[in-house]
Amino acid sequence: MNFSGKLTYKIIIKDDYIRNDGTCALFLQMFLNKARKRVSVNIAVPIADFDKKTQRVKPSSQHASDYNFIIEKMLADFYKIELNYRMNNTAISFEKLIEEYENPMSKMDFVNFWTKEMENQKLLLKASTYRQQMTMLNKLKEYRETVYFYEITDDFFAKLKMHFKTKLKNTDNTISSFVKTFKKILHIANKRGIVTPLQYDDIHNKAFLGERTFLEPGEIVRLHKYWSSDFINDTHKAILARFLFSCFTGLRISDIQKISHDNIFDNYIVFHAEKTGKLHRIPLNKSAQSFMDKKTIFAGSFTGEYINRELKFIAKTVGIRKNLTFHVSRHTFATNYLLSGGRVEVLQKILGHSKITDTMIYVHIVESVTDVQIHTMDEILSN
Repeated sequence: MNFSGKLTYKIIIKDDYIRNDGTCALFLQMFLNKARKRVSVNIAVPIADFDKKTQRVKPSSQHASDYNFIIEKMLADFYKIELNYRMNNTAISFEKLIEEYENPMSKMDFVNFWTKEMENQKLLLKASTYRQQMTMLNKLKEYRETVYFYEITDDFFAKLKMHFKTKLKNTDNTISSFVKTFKKILHIANKRGIVTPLQYDDIHNKAFLGERTFLEPGEIVRLHKYWSSDFINDTHKAILARFLFSCFTGLRISDIQKISHDNIFDNYIVFHAEKTGKLHRIPLNKSAQSFMDKKTIFAGSFTGEYINRELKFIAKTVGIRKNLTFHVSRHTFATNYLLSGGRVEVLQKILGHSKITDTMIYVHIVESVTDVQIHTMDEILSN
């Protein structure tokens, strides 16, 4: 809805309901495209004290000066919001008007704006993406609780990134993720007519190859021996089954959490990826199949956070000195797949990468590729 509809508003007294103290409430009444909305002024006066023609409290009333100041400020605030939308030819609604009136800081403070916007994003984003963007927001809050829009300059942004790099020792990939989310929220703000010295399209986010932690065949064997041992507890066995399954399929934790036997067809696993929504069809080599439970595929129910905590404990147990998270299994699959002779274009399809450049990261790691398929990875556990 472009701002072509007619918006009118006035102060009214709700004289059809008289309170016990003899007063009636005042409201700001708005009409937009024939729809009506009332917002309380939080003032109540006797009917005789309100002038319907001037829409003000009569001077003879005891608190007329204070009450009229509140009324005029409310009208001015709504007018400023309306004017901003008109000047930017932006769609408007009662909800937007009231939200900005009740939370004026969202038009001045970027941190406040980002915080409020995450309420909308929660309805649009997948849970994992929402958590990641909330993490980025919290990083900014730790740096500055308030960032006025007029402060968003090249210099501010450069200092912000330098803080993450030098003070927090964040990796280039972490900083890149922050910049991506920051730019997204700034884009939304700019589209809503909020002017900033540094516009969203002035921000260029450099992609980094970064490091990919992966397990070598010998380390996979250590985990497999622990998984096969008699002294492993049920929780670790269930978590390791998921992790090792992913080491031989490349599945993300979000996909692992939702698959069932209904996704298995003739030694293939078929599913829609949680992150991209794309349909995947991945062959299950014998090693991957060995970790599947006959009833539920994977026993137990665990959150991703719990799995990552336990994987770190498991790594210490078997003597692996690497920061083990579930995503390491995906890197492990990709790297060992190529080391086993798999083709990069096939790996791209298995991992669900839309761009071959994303898959080429693993080529740079292993440095050479031969023409053998995924089933050669069975050699890891057969030695």
